[in-house]
Amino acid sequence: MSDPGNAAARAGGEAAPVTADAPPPARVPVLIVGGSIVGASAALFLAARGITPVLVEKHTAVSTRPRAKLFYPRTMEAYRSVGADQDVYAVQRRLPPADHAAVVASLAGPELRRWRLPAAEDFSGVSPCPSAFVKQADLEEVVRAHARAAGADLRFGHRLLRLRRHEDHVEAQVRRADGSTYTATADYLLAADGNGSAVRESLGIGRSGTEVVAHIMEIGFEADLRRLLEGRRLALAFTGPPEQAFLSWNTAQDRGTVSVTYDPALTDPAAFDARRCGGIVSRALGLPPSRFTLTGSRPWQMGAWVADSYRAGRVFLLGDAVHVTPPTGGFGANTGIQDAWNLTAKLVSVLRGHAGPRLLEDYEPERRVVGRITVEQALLRARHRARVPDDRPLLSEAAVAIGYRYPMPGADPADGGPAMADEPDRRRGEPGTRLPHLPLTGRDGPGSTLDLVREGRYLLLSGPEGHAWVRAARRLDPHGAFLDTALLPHRIASAATRPAGACGIGDHGALLIRPDHVIAWRAPDAAPDPLTALAAATRRARGFDRSGRAEAG
Repeated sequence: MSDPGNAAARAGGEAAPVTADAPPPARVPVLIVGGSIVGASAALFLAARGITPVLVEKHTAVSTRPRAKLFYPRTMEAYRSVGADQDVYAVQRRLPPADHAAVVASLAGPELRRWRLPAAEDFSGVSPCPSAFVKQADLEEVVRAHARAAGADLRFGHRLLRLRRHEDHVEAQVRRADGSTYTATADYLLAADGNGSAVRESLGIGRSGTEVVAHIMEIGFEADLRRLLEGRRLALAFTGPPEQAFLSWNTAQDRGTVSVTYDPALTDPAAFDARRCGGIVSRALGLPPSRFTLTGSRPWQMGAWVADSYRAGRVFLLGDAVHVTPPTGGFGANTGIQDAWNLTAKLVSVLRGHAGPRLLEDYEPERRVVGRITVEQALLRARHRARVPDDRPLLSEAAVAIGYRYPMPGADPADGGPAMADEPDRRRGEPGTRLPHLPLTGRDGPGSTLDLVREGRYLLLSGPEGHAWVRAARRLDPHGAFLDTALLPHRIASAATRPAGACGIGDHGALLIRPDHVIAWRAPDAAPDPLTALAAATRRARGFDRSGRAEAG
């Protein structure tokens, strides 16, 4: 079993993951198809909560292509909850700072314009976690190591061949790298197998949106960029007209890509031969061909779409299998990780017997609305950069990546006003939003209200005088099997607002928080019968009762 503490030290390489070849158990709770960052994160979130998944991934090694490079605070909060965040930040600390972007004449030439990436802003007022600026391959290394240490069975070089769905289980035929096959039987299957998802296609699930926003030619190169980038804090760059190339590179600053758009009606992709690609890279880098080596090129289509369904029975889709965003904003990987965070929290509750299977019905409406908002906002950014007119409002990165709100079954109509995505510091405990971060000091040092949500359980968080709610919670769940309790302090020295007020409740009020930090219900003040009110709220939040609205008095 891997030691997650050593993951950061190993993350600079591209070593092939450990491959399991033994047959899986006769039946597993969750089978995950796809081992990139979304599938690996799902495996970690499950295993850390005591649910042992099997993950199969057709590739045997980590992709060396430059992919995501920034991970927003809400993503890091999920990793914080399972103890992986500090290893990610340890990787970042070994790297040169890279939190700006620029428009350049060439990478070796003058900068025409520079800006700090929105993900690099100070989020300390709304989150205990800063963004992480690491390459996706490094993050995957950390996440896989933690998942294995928690007991996840990760199988690289194993390809899903066929899938059969039954009322109470799924059967998957899997082929190993040596050609032998086995059958994996699981209670649930999670498909995180990318934008060309074979699972989605086999289920006949369509897509809505823009299939092709632009045609891109991505040209890979190797070059020593350290002197060019020294002291510049650049994470990425663009060149100006007419080529308007996008430049990205790995954190070792020795390989990267130059991407340009083209019109296939005017230019055949085959026309991008070595000579043409070399010229594009030379102009973008501002280096002669003798200073770099081409490593290949590939055409791809930038899309902006959301799948028509996120679920088919016991099969759930997540990540790029259900939404593809233009890379502008850096939302893609983060959105997929949040799919995994949402879905695995529900699965853990169901598999533990703490929630009813109907809870899983909420995954699609919650995550699909976020997927639509995210795809739209990424597309708007791409259009703005291309100077394409679009009158739709452009939300901040913080609103898109942190401040979204889920539609909640049985929600109080009085809570229907706030937008589905808004600045996180405007949120005041509305059901469907993330629990506000408030700094707390505990035995282990500085913490957060988010840290009160532990080990996949629900939390009854009361105002400082909400003792009646705590007593009701203990009567409802005497042994704390699924429900923890906590009281907010009257004051926090570093906060201007009373903690209860920041959560939208009075001193005698309460919030019910889901395992994924989302507020399921709130009682602004005391209730005549707190036990009845809380019992109704917890049953609804756990999928046992969807009739009517939970009354708080």
